[in-house]
Amino acid sequence: MQPICTYCGRPIIGKYLKDYWGNSYCAEHIKAVPQCDYCGRLISPKTTRGGKTYSDGRRICGICLPKAVTENQTGRELLGKVHDLLEETGIMIQPFKPDFALISRSRLKQLDRRGGEKQGFATFKRRMVKAKITSFKMEIFILNGLPESSFISTCAHELMHIWFYSRNITDASPALIEGSCNMAAYLILKKQGTLEAEYLIKGLFEDKNKIYGAGFRKIQKLTDKRGTSGWLEYAIKHKRI
Repeated sequence: MQPICTYCGRPIIGKYLKDYWGNSYCAEHIKAVPQCDYCGRLISPKTTRGGKTYSDGRRICGICLPKAVTENQTGRELLGKVHDLLEETGIMIQPFKPDFALISRSRLKQLDRRGGEKQGFATFKRRMVKAKITSFKMEIFILNGLPESSFISTCAHELMHIWFYSRNITDASPALIEGSCNMAAYLILKKQGTLEAEYLIKGLFEDKNKIYGAGFRKIQKLTDKRGTSGWLEYAIKHKRI
């Protein structure tokens, strides 16, 4: 049976593309029609109930937009829930008293000058006495306007950074740290059990980045063999994966 293009409604002739959600598109639309930065759907009144472009250029469709986190209080509540879920898996961050704020894309780039398109940033300012942390202040910043699943995933990632900071692990390899942070996101997404979470999990496994993607897949294999406690013990004792 000849497929029908979800975007234009016409029978598709020749090559076509099918997205994660089962929508088929004429190949000609892929470059011409904007895609949602968060789910990959082509944005149109018919396919996604429209959508919008944020002032910083990010595009979000009408399916993801109602779930976007745009209020600090909502974000803080979700951050707390993610923290509690991580503790259920054995990732302990105590005491947990973070400063939190949703911030703009430009502010996020000012905070994190390593480059790339980040969705969050965490800091841990500590006072050390004889190699022990005697006091600290943790701050977590998340990009404003993320859909809830992306927001939750980013919270888990940044909280895992806090886990490393709070144990004074600052000289481990980027692949070990970022791979572990993505592993924390993976654990939380698995608990969500939604199609949106499954889409993000697929992205973690397909990420070609040598630090974030390859690092995650190595940590995931390690955790499959040793369990969460084995992975965390490894992260404390070793500097690279």
